[in-house]
Amino acid sequence: MSIVQDVAEWVHAQAKGALSRDVAAEFAITANKASMVMSQIHRESRFTTRVEHSCILDTNGRGRNTRRLYVDAVQTPQWRKTPVIGTAGDQVVRFDSITDAETIGGFVRVSITRCLAGQQEKHGGYHWQADTTEGATKCTATTTP
Repeated sequence: MSIVQDVAEWVHAQAKGALSRDVAAEFAITANKASMVMSQIHRESRFTTRVEHSCILDTNGRGRNTRRLYVDAVQTPQWRKTPVIGTAGDQVVRFDSITDAETIGGFVRVSITRCLAGQQEKHGGYHWQADTTEGATKCTATTTP
């Protein structure tokens, strides 16, 4: 799972919600990273959230504005990997996902997506399509575009 999902589930279990420092301490990340993760949680539609703004006093007696995040409902991610096939004549390349085609094969993710949507004919000399065959989860060949 992603850290966003993990943090959302943890905050959901907290009756008092969470501040970024609470998330940072629990997940051993910086307060800045915790704040970014909490912002991502608040933006994503799969989480039902609310934010409470308040002012707390620091050790010097100065007020600091804070945001406490509450997660009322958590849904699992709705995305899934799409295996893809690139064909050029008799040469075929297969990847577990479009991201793997980019990281392993060196292809451009956006261009493959355009090919799948019918907006582009070829990328890297290959015609791309979604792999719908059973058990097609292994990359069979890699080339550089």
